[in-house]
Amino acid sequence: GRFKRRFMDYSSTTADKGVKSYHIYFEDKCLFKNLNEEEFDLIWDKIYRSYHTDSLSFSVCIGDECLREEASF
Repeated sequence: GRFKRRFMDYSSTTADKGVKSYHIYFEDKCLFKNLNEEEFDLIWDKIYRSYHTDSLSFSVCIGDECLREEASF
């Protein structure tokens, strides 16, 4: 029923786009790894507001591919 439909929706999304996750770095050290979007938004907002610095960056990963972003917002 309901669980199976939700699982199938998740499976098709995962197969099409891969699982999206975020990593947060300070200099070259990974502080947080494999965050979902909700976790990333919460943590990034707090950390960036408190420690606004060029030393902070993050990467967005979909499946095995990651794109590193600089702290520019």
